Amino acid sequence: MTPPPRAARSYAAVIVGGGHNGLVAAAYLARAGRSVLVLERLAHTGGAAVSTRPFAGVDARLSRYSYLVSLLPGKIVRDLGLDFRVRGRTVSSYTPVERRGRPTGLLVGGGERRTRESFARLTGSDREFAAWQRFYAMTGHVARRIFPTLTEPLPTREELRRRVDDAVAWRALFEEPIGAAIEQHFADDTVRGVALTDALIGTFADAHDPSLSQNRCFLYHVIGGGTGAWDVPVGGMGALTDALAGAARAAGAELATGHEAVRIDADGRTAEVTHRSADGEYVTAARHVLVNAAPRELAAL
Repeated sequence: MTPPPRAARSYAAVIVGGGHNGLVAAAYLARAGRSVLVLERLAHTGGAAVSTRPFAGVDARLSRYSYLVSLLPGKIVRDLGLDFRVRGRTVSSYTPVERRGRPTGLLVGGGERRTRESFARLTGSDREFAAWQRFYAMTGHVARRIFPTLTEPLPTREELRRRVDDAVAWRALFEEPIGAAIEQHFADDTVRGVALTDALIGTFADAHDPSLSQNRCFLYHVIGGGTGAWDVPVGGMGALTDALAGAARAAGAELATGHEAVRIDADGRTAEVTHRSADGEYVTAARHVLVNAAPRELAAL
């Protein structure tokens, strides 16, 4: 646990939660000359992006929860001067399946030739692989257009439509359930299932859910870096959040671990954040409060 913030001090910003988003905000605000306090309930920063050493006697740091990097803009790494590296994956996925009583599977990755051959062995022709290439050429176009907006003011729907500049892709990914586009592109159920993984994992949605929550999940998975690539962090995800914490501290932000925010009072102009640690309860004033936590946690505060 870090020492409590200095008594009777007001901050330009208090950030509740020391996960990667909170640390990025803290670093940028502090570099802009603002006084910043980060309150983290746990004894360490990083949130779900942390590393651990699971093997006794082996100095290997592995990601504990979040484990791949795709949506981190290189601009943030450059702006904050982060010593953080990633490595590309040669294999995206392998899906074992039984066909006509024989075990087989679908490999995506390892080079175009191996992927093409895997599609052909599974489906009996090159049709599904050609469809795969067309489908992901479409998502690649969208990725190149959308990814830069992650560090820009949030575009309106019409602004984003103009940026995408592809009526077919816009309809498939933004207006209709993604299940319809995948069924139109692919005939093989296993291939459809692999493509749908990026839409359904963690959403508990249906491929044809009219809410399009599955489409949003799919877009998160395919726009990263403007290519859709998912990379492995060197040193685990904790290498990123440790670097972010270091950048925030170097810029002048205060990071108080072991401090749990329990209440936020605000009048529209200023706020007070009540937080507790093993040493007692504190009230810290702020002009702005940023909450790096789930909406339900903010509601409870």
